Amino acid sequence: MNFTLLKKLSRSLAFTLILSATSLACQENAEQQEEADSIENSTADATPVVNKRPAPKFFVIPEDMVKKRVWICENQTADVFHLKHDCPVLIECKGKGTFRNVTLPKAIEEYGRYNCQVCAKELDSIFDEDAVRIETGFGQQ
Repeated sequence: MNFTLLKKLSRSLAFTLILSATSLACQENAEQQEEADSIENSTADATPVVNKRPAPKFFVIPEDMVKKRVWICENQTADVFHLKHDCPVLIECKGKGTFRNVTLPKAIEEYGRYNCQVCAKELDSIFDEDAVRIETGFGQQ
């Protein structure tokens, strides 16, 4: 009887040791994965900031465009506004940031955005210092 009891004890002890060894190995893998994820996240957060251009220093918004609403993607890399909600450049933002619909002046002044070259190319003149602009309303008071 003692021999059977020792055999069962040794089996349960061996099983316990194997179980604890595998659980420790899994925890080490989880810790290594968390470290790798944190390193990737920190480099991903640091890299995009370099790509963002500084806010425009010069812009002139025509009176008829002051209330115009535009789309922006709020993330670390986006620095353009979009006239169309289905612009391919704006759609690339899906899952990488949040969308906002703001007025054109707010997009430029508060968010420091330039016009998208895909859907808003016709607004290049807003940022052109050398563009000829015609002022109207000279005779009005």
